[in-house]
Amino acid sequence: MKFDWSKLKTERKLWFLVLLGFGGVLLIALTPFLEGKPPETAQQFQQEDSELYADRLEQRLESLLAEVSGVGRVQVMVTLKSGYSNIYARSEKNDLDRTLDDRAEGGQKTQERNTTEQTYVLIDGAEGEMPLVTVRMEPEIRGVVVVCDGGADPATILFVTDLVRVALDIPAAMVSVCPMSAGTVPPGG
Repeated sequence: MKFDWSKLKTERKLWFLVLLGFGGVLLIALTPFLEGKPPETAQQFQQEDSELYADRLEQRLESLLAEVSGVGRVQVMVTLKSGYSNIYARSEKNDLDRTLDDRAEGGQKTQERNTTEQTYVLIDGAEGEMPLVTVRMEPEIRGVVVVCDGGADPATILFVTDLVRVALDIPAAMVSVCPMSAGTVPPGG
């Protein structure tokens, strides 16, 4: 009985190709973990972006309010109703169909049908086709809390409320000013 070496070589090549294919699939599946960070979704990105927006507003307001006479030490918290929102470019196609129907009685009937079709304008992006953003709306502010040394003085409360109202273009009812307790040390202070 003679052993067929060519058949063994063919089976080895086949097993090698199968293992190589599985290795490639495994590498593709593990790529996000090998980069050292998990993949981010658009929602996670927008939430982090909105949190950074609120943090920047807080820091700017704290810097500004610290310069106002009578305020003293200050800490600000800004809460948001929503995150960033986008308005996308759209194309519109209108079709008007008119049908003239001659009736046997000698009369005519006209029928009109107007159809409008809207589609988003798509552009090539890093992750494939994506809609074209025409306007990016800033997050909507829910309210602002200011805690400061002068928060018990009615004149200081009025100055602080007015400053925050004008700076953020929000109604005074969305601003709350409170006195800071004697033992409180604001972050970074």
